[in-house]
Amino acid sequence: MQAIPRRPHVNHLQSGLTSVDRPTAALTAAILGMALVRLWLAGQLGLTDDEAYYRLWALAPAMSYFDHPPMVAWMIAAGRWVAGDSALGIRFSALVVSLLGPFVLWRTASILFGPSIARRAVWVALAMPLLAVGGVIITPDTPSVLFWGLAGWALAELHVSRNPNWWLVVGLFAGLGLLSKYSNLFVGASIVLWLALVRANRSWFCSWQLWAGGALACLLAVPVLLWNAQHDWVSLAKQFGRVGHGRQLTVVYFAEFVGASLGLMSPLIAILAALGFAKVVRSATSAGDQSSALLAAGMLPFLSYLLLHSVHDRVQANWLAPLYPSFAICAAVALGGIETPRRLGQALGKLGRWAIAIGLLLSGLLYWHAVQPFVLMPGQVDPTSQTRGWREFAAEIERLRTSTGACWVATSSYATTGQLAYQLKNKAPVVQLTERVRYLHLPSVDAAVLSCPALYVELERRSSRSLLEKHFRSVDRRANLSRNYRGISIATYAIYLVAGADPAALQR
Repeated sequence: MQAIPRRPHVNHLQSGLTSVDRPTAALTAAILGMALVRLWLAGQLGLTDDEAYYRLWALAPAMSYFDHPPMVAWMIAAGRWVAGDSALGIRFSALVVSLLGPFVLWRTASILFGPSIARRAVWVALAMPLLAVGGVIITPDTPSVLFWGLAGWALAELHVSRNPNWWLVVGLFAGLGLLSKYSNLFVGASIVLWLALVRANRSWFCSWQLWAGGALACLLAVPVLLWNAQHDWVSLAKQFGRVGHGRQLTVVYFAEFVGASLGLMSPLIAILAALGFAKVVRSATSAGDQSSALLAAGMLPFLSYLLLHSVHDRVQANWLAPLYPSFAICAAVALGGIETPRRLGQALGKLGRWAIAIGLLLSGLLYWHAVQPFVLMPGQVDPTSQTRGWREFAAEIERLRTSTGACWVATSSYATTGQLAYQLKNKAPVVQLTERVRYLHLPSVDAAVLSCPALYVELERRSSRSLLEKHFRSVDRRANLSRNYRGISIATYAIYLVAGADPAALQR
């Protein structure tokens, strides 16, 4: 097996892209065309449950939050400032990231393996269904993937230029990643692995810029640490508590992880990515190719953790998202990273075109289903069902609230809370009775309002009369109400009229 050809060394005095080393017109047009499609979708689709919840974070930007670091809230706040408190405004930053990301990926892959593989990598990334979905909706994965990729780009620039000042840029993006999601800690693990295993890199330990970059990353993460210190380390306990959860070994979650990756990368792309990853690792270990070593080191720590986690507990499909751009490079390497006989090269080229075409088709079908669902059945559960029927449902809740004299709306899940708070803004406060730690950043609801009767709204399967009786002296079951889309019930909610709350207890 021949090694992946090394990218010619680039003098660190070079700046920008050469006339040859830039995306082709067709690729640039595809990136911009995809951005326009996503812009339209972002304005058309209702919010997902998580987006509605993160919007509540953005109403009062804080140093951190119960579930994640603060970057997603800051980005939503910026988007709302630009485009208003609408679906488009909430998602605006995700659209910017999805436009910037392919160019970051292209530059990184071009530095490491040349423009030919860079072009293939970007086409592959554009065809990955998970990245297609992530280009529209905004979650903590949005900034996580961005800053993970930017840190990788800065390391690639460092690798070819040997200019130690790039360590400061690496530290900046690594630190911003720590403000995005806790999994970005693995960027640091990847850097340490790359420095330790590549002999030529060990001299960097004597560079003050390396340590300054590390200090900068830690400094940027201080807000998250301060917030946790002020709140009994609740966020760190929640996230890192998963590490020791589910100690019994099983292959079920591993199979789920593999199956989800096949679907969200697109099956052919996933196979090519796995083959390319194996080639990259072999080239790094047996041939000593430093570009391959950088790519492999950037993937191995986090991938190893997720594989280990999957043999005893569930790995959510989106957790692997920061590695998708690197897997796109691996797939491109599989298609053109080694010298092959002419016939085999032609076959690989045809396979690559099919892989990209199928991935784009699957991504397009996901977009279409989000706007015009293929099948509608009562109680149908798929991720897009979260976005449907909320405006009409909230209007009915508001009618019931005013007719019963209720002053506010009570819930007991973050999903219902976020969705109703978005739809009922400027009409009535929405308060989750449980898990108040999620809303520490928000101003307290006026005690006079909480003393009034409330309308309790929650999924029927989640509602609990005993919970309500703990919080209210009067509990009156009123009705069931469906959230509908095109006349078909998506979900059924229990409606109670409750009164006699203790405002101090609710505010705590």
